[in-house]
Amino acid sequence: MTSSPRCTWFVPLVMAFSAILINGTVSAQSKPAPHPQVKGIFEPANYPEDVEFTDVWFADGDTGWAAGHARSDAGDGGFIIKTTDAGKTWNLQMGDPHSGTRDVLRIFFLDATHGWASQAGSKLLRTTDGENWETAGDFPSGKAFAFATPQRGFYLDGDRITMTTNGGGSWKQNYRCRAKVEVQGLPHEDSCNLQAITFATPTVGYVLSSEVSDKSSVILKTSDGGSTWSVLSFLPQSTGIENGIGFADENIGFAMTYQMKMLGTSDGGQTWHGVATSVPGGRPRVRFAGPVGWTIKGSTWAYTTDGGKRWLSREIRFPTAVEAFSLPRSDRGYVVGSHGMIYRYSVVPGDYTSPRSVAAPAMTSTPTSGGKP
Repeated sequence: MTSSPRCTWFVPLVMAFSAILINGTVSAQSKPAPHPQVKGIFEPANYPEDVEFTDVWFADGDTGWAAGHARSDAGDGGFIIKTTDAGKTWNLQMGDPHSGTRDVLRIFFLDATHGWASQAGSKLLRTTDGENWETAGDFPSGKAFAFATPQRGFYLDGDRITMTTNGGGSWKQNYRCRAKVEVQGLPHEDSCNLQAITFATPTVGYVLSSEVSDKSSVILKTSDGGSTWSVLSFLPQSTGIENGIGFADENIGFAMTYQMKMLGTSDGGQTWHGVATSVPGGRPRVRFAGPVGWTIKGSTWAYTTDGGKRWLSREIRFPTAVEAFSLPRSDRGYVVGSHGMIYRYSVVPGDYTSPRSVAAPAMTSTPTSGGKP
C-alpha cells in the first residue's frame, strides 16, 4: 500500500511540534520579555559639613559644583566643592567652610571647563579648566548673570544690561531698558527693573523684568548673542522675579512671577499664556533638559515631561528646604539646601532601595543632555 500525500507532510510536522513542546521553547518564543520596571528617587549625596548651600550646577549627570558658606568665628566661610562621581564624593576646590573667605553666591557653567562664580565683596571668580579658580575682576555682589560663550557674558543692574567680551575681566553698559506703556490712556516711557536672564542658544537670549508702571513685566530678547536687545512683549498683571525665566529651546519658555504664577510661550516670547500648576514660593528657577523641565523651591516641586505642555506638582519631604537645583539630564537632577543637604534624583530599577531616599515620579529612563539656564 502506498502512503497518501497528506501523511507525507503531516507526520514530520507533528514530530517537530512535539520536539518543541518537549524542549519547552514554545513559551520562550511566543511570550515577549517583560519590560523592566523603573521608578524615580531622590537619594542623599550630602556634604559632611554643616554648611549653607546657595547654588549648584552640573555640567553632566556626574560632574558638578556646589557653592555656599558656613558662618563661623573665622568669617563667612565661602567655598566651592566639586564631584565627578554623581555626588558620592565631594572635593573642596575653592575657599573653606572654616575660613574667612567671603560667601559664594551664584555659580554658572557653560560646560565642564568654563565656569563663573559671584562672590560677596564684589568679585567674580572664573575657571577655564573646571578645577582651578581665579579672580576674573570686579563684579557687583548678588547680580543675576549669564554667559553665552566663554568670552561673552552679561549681568543685570537695575534697568541696564552690562556686557563682557573677555570672560568677565571687564564690563561695559550694553543696553538700557525703557518701556513705552500706556497709563490711564496716556503714553509713558518707564525704566525697567531687570530680574532674570537666560540664553536658550549662544545667540538667542531673554531677559525678564519686574513690573513697570502699568503693572506689567517686560520681556527683552536678543537674536545676535547679546549685541543688541529690544522689548519683545509684556506680561500683563505680572511681576517678574529673580531667576524666574527658562527656555526648553529658543521658542518654548516659561516665566515665574511674584504673584506665584507660571506663564508660558511657544512662539519665542511674542505671546504668553497662563500655566495651570502649583508654583513654588520665593525665587524658583526654571530649568529644562530635553522635554523634562523642573522648578523647585522649599518643598514644592513642579515638573513637566512633555516640553511644558502639562505641568504637575507635588510636595517633597526633604530634610530641609531646597535652596537651588540643577537639571543636567532628563533622568538626573540635584537639589541643595542647608546643613550640607544634597539630594540626587535618578531613574532606577523598581527594586532599587537606598537609605533615607525620597520617592519621586520617573521622568524618563532615556538620558538627555541639557540643563542650561
